[in-house]
Amino acid sequence: MKWFSPCGGKRKEGGLFSMRRIVLTVLVLWGIFLLASSVAWGEGKTIKVLAMTGPWVSGPVKVHGEEWGKMTGNRVEVIEADFADLFPKMQQAAATRSKAFDILLAGNIWMADLVGWGYVIPLDDYLKDPEVQYETDVPDGIKLKNMFGGKTYGLICDNDNMYLFYRKDVLGNPDYRAKFKEKYGYEYNVPPKTLDELIDVAEFFNGWDWDNDGEIEYGFVRSTKRGAQTYFYSLPWVAPYVVVPRDKAPAQGILYFQPDMTPLVNSPGWVKGIEKFIEMGKRGCGPGLDWVRGDVINEMILGHAAMAIDWGDIGPNSHDVQSKVKGLIGYALPPGTKEYWDWQKGEWVKTEEVHYAPVHCFNGWSFYITSTTDYPDLCWDFVKYMISPEVSAKDVANPFSGYQPWRKSHMQNLEAWVQAGWTEEEAREYIANTLAVTDHPNAVIDIRIPGSAEYMDVYELYLTVALSGEKSVQDAMNDCAKEWDAITERLGKDAQTKFYRQHLGLE
Repeated sequence: MKWFSPCGGKRKEGGLFSMRRIVLTVLVLWGIFLLASSVAWGEGKTIKVLAMTGPWVSGPVKVHGEEWGKMTGNRVEVIEADFADLFPKMQQAAATRSKAFDILLAGNIWMADLVGWGYVIPLDDYLKDPEVQYETDVPDGIKLKNMFGGKTYGLICDNDNMYLFYRKDVLGNPDYRAKFKEKYGYEYNVPPKTLDELIDVAEFFNGWDWDNDGEIEYGFVRSTKRGAQTYFYSLPWVAPYVVVPRDKAPAQGILYFQPDMTPLVNSPGWVKGIEKFIEMGKRGCGPGLDWVRGDVINEMILGHAAMAIDWGDIGPNSHDVQSKVKGLIGYALPPGTKEYWDWQKGEWVKTEEVHYAPVHCFNGWSFYITSTTDYPDLCWDFVKYMISPEVSAKDVANPFSGYQPWRKSHMQNLEAWVQAGWTEEEAREYIANTLAVTDHPNAVIDIRIPGSAEYMDVYELYLTVALSGEKSVQDAMNDCAKEWDAITERLGKDAQTKFYRQHLGLE
């Protein structure tokens, strides 16, 4: 789950997001008041949307629900739940065939569960509507995330993936580049292209005052704390070493398991990726293993870090009124490698070109229509409004929505970005990079099988064991693989294999 805390990071500048959250909460409460005090918008129907507690993610549903209601004479009721309660509420509703919810705004990574329960309906016939512009305006990478087992069940409204953020002014400084070359014997790329280069550049910029503000800065920031999405932060490090290029593999972005559910978490490629993740911590990061996502965002936005690999929120938040890096952030694919482990042949393969494998961590928030609703066509009309080019263009430009760009037309409709303080050039750069990660041929779609959260929780446990040095990376990942196998056996290997192959598009 992509989220961050409204904290002040590792320093004492005050909470960059604290006042924003207060203001947003007031705005959302005001929106709820407007909804509650409105007459029932005629004699229309009420559709109920289950979403995560706002203001982020659910906020746009409230705003546009009111708009749509006034246009159609119907009403949208948003039922909120904390993230930890969201999946259990859907699970309970599916088990009891409850009519409590008509639409789900849920994680794309839960698609296998929702489909397996028979709780959501396929949307392919609805997508034939030319107003949706699904074939022409929606990237292939988004279509892949929307599909499961050859059918479209969820519709992305928030395009989650991780990529590299870097300080253009700092890395582009000619004096710094010359000093780096003198020390390391080569001139680094802006941005760094490989993980090894990223570590060197981070080390060079770590632990000194490179922006002359009187404070010590970091080369790189990431999350390292158990329970703070640390496993997501490790995936861009392991993927380039594990993912076999699309033209040499049975499916795109095979990372977690082989197609027969043999774990890849303890493969030589995965182990090497974690070793590089640990090496970065020793050479290029601030001290300690208590970093969380709020620290990552704040340290970048407050000008204390040169680079980070994170979800796209750093971009919009770099234009916050308290940001010290407005217009100074660059965007790029997460760095790759010059080798990968071919699990099919059991050997390392060297590459002349950089081998990239970006990861769609969490995949994004998606709209689903439940199989128990009495109003599927009405639900579709509202979903169509939410994902329309016009409405979605405003939402992805709004840092308060939590949504990231996902339509091709988001590159052209930049008025909302300019109003938010971006230049057209920077907005295009940001959106273009997001879509490049989305459509990369080696991109990893985050795993969608029953029990995926349990697999990842086990992985994060052993990842933090390796980070702390309690066990070697290989031993920790071997333990993880054994527990993954146990989860698979408990849930039923044949069933899990079928779900995983459907996730990969092999069935």
